[in-house]
Amino acid sequence: MTDKLRDMLNSIPLPHDLDERLELGFERGREYKYLRKARLKKTLIAAAASLAIIIGSINIIGIERVEAAIKQLLQYVPGYNVLVEKDEGIVLALHQEVYYEKDGTYVKITAASKIDDELTLTIESNYKDNQEVLLKDEKNNILSPKGWGIAGGGEFWKGEYLFKVEGEHTEYSLITGDLELSFKLEKTKEVEDFLQLGPYGQDKGISIVAIKKPMGDKLMISLLNRSEEKIIVDYPFAENLLTTVWNPTLNIEKTMYLIDRDGNKTYPTIPSSFGNLMSDFYFHTADKEGLKLVLPYVKINYPDLKTDIIRIQTPGDGEVEKIDKILNLGKFEINIIDVRREEDEIIISLKANSTEDEILDDIRIRGISGYGIGLNEETGYTELFVDKKEAGKGFSIYFESPTTLLLGNWEIDLD
Repeated sequence: MTDKLRDMLNSIPLPHDLDERLELGFERGREYKYLRKARLKKTLIAAAASLAIIIGSINIIGIERVEAAIKQLLQYVPGYNVLVEKDEGIVLALHQEVYYEKDGTYVKITAASKIDDELTLTIESNYKDNQEVLLKDEKNNILSPKGWGIAGGGEFWKGEYLFKVEGEHTEYSLITGDLELSFKLEKTKEVEDFLQLGPYGQDKGISIVAIKKPMGDKLMISLLNRSEEKIIVDYPFAENLLTTVWNPTLNIEKTMYLIDRDGNKTYPTIPSSFGNLMSDFYFHTADKEGLKLVLPYVKINYPDLKTDIIRIQTPGDGEVEKIDKILNLGKFEINIIDVRREEDEIIISLKANSTEDEILDDIRIRGISGYGIGLNEETGYTELFVDKKEAGKGFSIYFESPTTLLLGNWEIDLD
């Protein structure tokens, strides 16, 4: 793997705050030292921090400044929805998902790709989650993964696996427990420019390409994006929004939708797993002429923004300490209204100010560890809850890395 591709992987911010079990396994860790762990709890089911998940994230974060003037062949990898320059090596990929189901148990290979001697594999299943996942090549060699990540909830789990392979094989089998699923890798589509991949919409310096795939009575749409200045971390999907904590009166279309010539809207269904890295969306409608995909916003992250640090004295039981301090976070403001104490609980009242076309959705709170955050409907303030033992006699607090909803008009004609 080249240094350039390695830098791309390292530049991707990993999802944080995961509330499900996480298992990471690495063999020969020094060979994969660019894999980063994240402290994860309390969010929607998401994929673990393995190499495969990082590769799968590139489409959300944005391809790293693909210059249209440089006529470099780009390879589109389905499943992971990533563009890889041909200089990185020839990429083979799984073009159709492989699905097995029997007696209520299923295993689905959702994505697989191979570049040089590295093969990544993504699996969704409700099969026994403690089973080892192995790979068999055309010569019946049985391979163990060199890196992996597993995340799940209930019976469902999702796994990302990295294998070291040899030879020019294109046909492999996944082995887990007493199940064996065969799959084949094929050449990927090559283009000279990102926008050649399909119909696209452009607004506010962000281009979004929609790749349509009819699936009988359903339609799958894969999204990729490009921006020279902004980091796009998510597409419009209501289940991924946190903004009501900071903006209770938010009145926007919260999910992307398809609209036909008669004005009928179709919204994507909730997939079996979802989180901050989705890029494949499924709509229960057959493909037809006149369909348009509408994205009313995209999620943007500003990892380098940070407020000043403020020091607060812990009030006595039943007391309220007025703060009324505004902290600037780029073009956003966080107003610390007051701090009150109710027995062993410290409650910090906050108010976020957004701009006309960009709304705060989430923010990292640092300096003090709270155990909960929510909206006080009576005051309209966002409240952070902190244990008295954590606060002590006084504590510091600051804010960083805001995620916002950038409102815009990305309307894509799918014909």
